[in-house]
Amino acid sequence: MLFLVHIAQTETVSKKGKSYAQVLESISTNISTIRKSRQLTQEDMTEFGFNYRHYQKLESGEYSPNLKTLHKLAEAFNVNLSDLLKGC
Repeated sequence: MLFLVHIAQTETVSKKGKSYAQVLESISTNISTIRKSRQLTQEDMTEFGFNYRHYQKLESGEYSPNLKTLHKLAEAFNVNLSDLLKGC
């Protein structure tokens, strides 16, 4: 099972030829950049219904956000979903 997860994380998953890890890094960077541009702290994200530790892991790339979480982030930041996925 661990072998399959490793394969999935190293395979190309985007049209731009990026691996899973690279896509996750782009998303986490976008989340962090947008949050900071809104002058919000990670603690402030709890006001939008995010668990503080979970949010930290999203932003650090430890967790991969699902579509529901991406939508919730887009609403919190008042951006389009494509802004969170820029560069992926």
